[in-house]
Amino acid sequence: MILKDWRIGILFSVIFVLIGCSVSEEEVLELGRQAYIDSIDEEPEQPNVKVENDKVEFHLPRGFEVLEEQEYNVVLQKDDQLFVLFHQPSEPLTSKIRLKEDMESAEKAIIYEVLETDEKVSYLIVEKGQEEGLLLVKTAVGGAKISTLSTYKRLEDDIDAMTEIVLSYQAITE
Repeated sequence: MILKDWRIGILFSVIFVLIGCSVSEEEVLELGRQAYIDSIDEEPEQPNVKVENDKVEFHLPRGFEVLEEQEYNVVLQKDDQLFVLFHQPSEPLTSKIRLKEDMESAEKAIIYEVLETDEKVSYLIVEKGQEEGLLLVKTAVGGAKISTLSTYKRLEDDIDAMTEIVLSYQAITE
């Protein structure tokens, strides 16, 4: 009987630990927002991808690959997840062109963060996706914007990678 009580005690302990370690959706959103704020002021990574047609380059984080290049768009993939980089090479880092395009998202956004400095204009928008558990994530700096469908589980990592890409984006001047 003591052995059985001991097992029940361990079972309850494990359940309490698992419940205590789970992160709420609100906490995940805050972690994502904070990841954006923290990474937007970091020094950009060196570009390692060139888009010859549009004369731009950017840093592609580990695990990402370029699937397709179209005029002013690059489709990226990491595992089974697609990302679309929209870009306008002639727009400076202080451009608000992408922000103006996404202003309508402010009403339905669960995260809407805009950061403006003398050097750049950037933003993060997260909206609930059409399917349960999916999130539409957009982040931009100047004329470069990247978007994807994410989950609460991947949100923080996706925001980090997406911000890294748009921060490193630059037109090639020859």
